[in-house]
Amino acid sequence: MNDSMNKFLLSTLLAIRESGNSLDSEEKESLYIIGEQLSIKPTAWETDIESNLMGIINSNSSLNTIFQDFKSQLEKLDNISEDFIPTQDELATVISSTNAVGQRPIIRPDPSDLNSDREIINMTIQVFSSPEPSEVVKKISKFERLLNFIRQSLSKNK
Repeated sequence: MNDSMNKFLLSTLLAIRESGNSLDSEEKESLYIIGEQLSIKPTAWETDIESNLMGIINSNSSLNTIFQDFKSQLEKLDNISEDFIPTQDELATVISSTNAVGQRPIIRPDPSDLNSDREIINMTIQVFSSPEPSEVVKKISKFERLLNFIRQSLSKNK
């Protein structure tokens, strides 16, 4: 799994978390489609998925500003500990497995894909495919720890 992709996806998730509810219904639908793309063919990251995701980010100025800040901060870090990435069990407590009638299903990773190289992709897929990505990502407690880690790391490097 490529480190650049991980940092891009984490930056996106953190930006969604910190931007509040700034996603409109069209952006949520586009995130859902990107979640499907990641689920079906994550190897299409460089050819399709990254540019599609960047299109959503660029069209939302508040999301874009926060994303750019997180992306630059994460790129300065050598390693992101797995302690900041939720496990499937932790995600299951945050992401409801039942949807109201008429809601799209949350994409669940294939059990064969539950390895450490795909943790960030799997988490991203589930957040993007949820009806309210910003609400789901706020419930992931490890993201608060990741934010604190980023802030501490950056203050030490100044």
